[in-house]
Amino acid sequence: MKHFGFLFSVIMIMMAIVFNSCNKDDSVPSEREKYVWVSGSVDSTGYGMILYSADGGENWERQGEGNPSLQGIDVQDIWAVDDQTVWAIGSRNVILKTLDGGKTWVQVQAPENNPDTFLSSICIVKQTNIWISGSSGTVYSSTDNGNTWTKFDPSFFNNQFMQGIWAITPQKVFVAGNGQNRGYIFHTTDGGATWDSISPSANYNKNLWLGVTSNKNTIVIYGRASHYIASTDGGITWKNDSVPSGGGGGPADLNDLFMLNPETWWGAFDFNQFYKTNDGGSVWIPQIIENISMFMFGIEAWDSQFALAVSRNSNPPLRGFILKTVNGGTNWEVKQSYSSRLSKVTFIKQ
Repeated sequence: MKHFGFLFSVIMIMMAIVFNSCNKDDSVPSEREKYVWVSGSVDSTGYGMILYSADGGENWERQGEGNPSLQGIDVQDIWAVDDQTVWAIGSRNVILKTLDGGKTWVQVQAPENNPDTFLSSICIVKQTNIWISGSSGTVYSSTDNGNTWTKFDPSFFNNQFMQGIWAITPQKVFVAGNGQNRGYIFHTTDGGATWDSISPSANYNKNLWLGVTSNKNTIVIYGRASHYIASTDGGITWKNDSVPSGGGGGPADLNDLFMLNPETWWGAFDFNQFYKTNDGGSVWIPQIIENISMFMFGIEAWDSQFALAVSRNSNPPLRGFILKTVNGGTNWEVKQSYSSRLSKVTFIKQ
């Protein structure tokens, strides 16, 4: 009986392992991980657009309509820390936050009262360290979850539009933008105490940079006409490059880039185009959306198969679209459309 009991226990353990393995599908997010938010501009209601999905983008509901915090606010970027805490930014220097999954949104006091400032990009690291960039050389940071803020001297950023920001750590941050027909790149390694500029070779700052992102030691700064620069050593050295995209009579702007890992990147472009690389940019695979004329503005992927994107049409009347793929981009399906310039999409950041 002792031998039988031992054998029975071993068999049960083995069956449990097999059962768990058979039912574990890394391509299918858990229920909490399916939560998604989308940002967009003011529509006919007079309120900025925040959309929420609890099922991976199949169904959507609007948040914040009628909330004075969103009245007249074009919501440009959005970042989900967890299923309750989400931050968003946009026009009129507005910083928004929810602590209940979006049931209620409130404005957080910005470090300066300047309604002419358009906030463009937000990045949160270690859950409570927040970085924001925007027009006229605007760069803000908070190390205490938005209770207090630091506003950096805009003259260092040449008072130009800092369109994208990305914090690798609370100390190591990159910001990129454009103005006066050229691009600008800056970085700090001490949390903003000092800043340095980056000047790529071959005058590559002639390109107008639109954003920056990273995964581990790989950093990519991207922008107009499909151009980008990439570093695989944490920003010590850089390589100039571009995506061989076409459409609209020339190379398309790379409006957003999501890095699933250092090798797998997904880009959202003008002229109905997504491009994906599985080898860190050596080969780019085009994914063209047929039958709808639109610009792709935001993209985020949960894994190599499941991704969501937002776009807007290139011809009036204005419509914004939410698209979804579950097969790596072989097919994209329009899940919903709105009379708003949809701009960014966010899963819960792990």
